[in-house]
Order: sequence, then C-alpha cells, then structure tokens
Amino acid sequence: MDLLHWRPDITQGLRKLKCRSLIFVGESSPFHSEALHMTSKLDRRFSALVEVQACGSMVTEEQPDAMLIPLEYFLMGFGFYRPSQCNVSPRSPLSPTSISPELFSPESMGLKLKPIKTRFSEEV
Repeated sequence: MDLLHWRPDITQGLRKLKCRSLIFVGESSPFHSEALHMTSKLDRRFSALVEVQACGSMVTEEQPDAMLIPLEYFLMGFGFYRPSQCNVSPRSPLSPTSISPELFSPESMGLKLKPIKTRFSEEV
C-alpha cells in the first residue's frame, strides 16, 4: 500500500493529452467513479465516455455488442470506417436494408450516452 501512496498522479497530465480517447465503463463497475473522474480531466474536444448498462468492469466480455456503434462513430472521426461499397444480396442478414434502423440506436444496444461532467467539490 505504501507504493500506491508514492505513485505519481497522472490526472494532471490528462488535460494535455491531445489524442482522441474513447472510454468505456460499465455502469455497475467498481471503477465507475474513477472512470468518470479521469474522463472529467480529459479535454472534452478529444474524449468521449460511453457508460454501458447492465455491465461491470469487463465491457468487452459482458456487452461486446454495445461497443460496436460507438466504435464505428469513433473510427469515422478518423476516416477509418467506411460502409461497405460492395453489392450485398438483399436477402443477406448483413444487408443494410434487412436491419431495422431501430437496432442502431444507442438505447437498443444497452448504452447510456452521457456528456462528460466535470467533478467539482467546493470546500468551505
């Protein structure tokens, strides 16, 4: 425990981070408050927080499908993700016309997208 006490606090440097960051956290994760705190220290222009409902700490294992849409939007911001240009059979389960648009909403994926809130505790 003494080593943790002497570890440098990296949150001061987070404001200087200029790369885009996408943070996933499960709403029932024991590290939820830490994720919110760390996210609040990042520059809002370069970061986003995705809180995944019905999920603990292992978002990639517990709710992997909930990560798809936020990751696609994140990659679109870099120009890395482009919808497929190939002709897909209209009967294919992967055809865009066979997928209900409602399935692409964050709510249907179990996501709770919230703006990043800055923590502020005023000591009197």
